Amino acid sequence: MRLTRTLATGAVALAALVTLTGCGSDESGGGSGGSGSSAGAEGPLSKLPQANTMAEVQKALVERGIECNELSASREGMTYMASEAKDPAWGIKERAACHDGGGSPVTLLLIGDMAKFQTSLANTSDTFTIGQNFAVAAESDSTDQSLVQNGLLVLSCDQSIRDSVPSGFETHEGLVKGCFTTNHKA
Repeated sequence: MRLTRTLATGAVALAALVTLTGCGSDESGGGSGGSGSSAGAEGPLSKLPQANTMAEVQKALVERGIECNELSASREGMTYMASEAKDPAWGIKERAACHDGGGSPVTLLLIGDMAKFQTSLANTSDTFTIGQNFAVAAESDSTDQSLVQNGLLVLSCDQSIRDSVPSGFETHEGLVKGCFTTNHKA
C-alpha cells in the first residue's frame, strides 16, 4: 500500500514537472525580441510548415499562393546554392529549383540540420524564407514577400537587416548567435 501511494505521488510530481518544463514563451513584439533558442523546436519554427520531400516543399509554396513550376533537382542556369548543397557543413539534405508564376527562379533547400545551416549562413549576407526544415530563395522580391505574408519567416544573420525591422514585427533569436527570424520582409 505504501509503495503504491509513493509511486502515485511520484507520478503526479513527474507529470507536474513535465507540464512546467513544457511551457514556453513565444517572445514576440517589435524590434529585437527573444533570446536563447526561440527559433528552435519550441519557438516560432514549430508553427511553420514542415516537409520530408521536395514535393512537400513545393506543396507548401503552392498552399501559400506561389507557383513552383518545372521542379527539378538540377536545372540549367539555376545554380544558386548548388555547391553549398553538396557541402556537409551546410546541413542541406536536398536542393531543387523551380520557376514562380512570373518565370523567376526559386531555389528550394530541404534542411537536415538547421543549426549547421545557420552556422554556415552566418558567414554570408544571404537571407532565406523558411519553414521548419526547409529554406526558399526566390529571385523575385514579390514571391518572397508573398511567402512571408502567408506564414513563412525570414531567416538572416545580417545585423543590418535586423536593425531595419520596424516596430510591430516579430524577431526571434536563431539557433546560432547572430542569426534571427522575423515576419518582416523589406
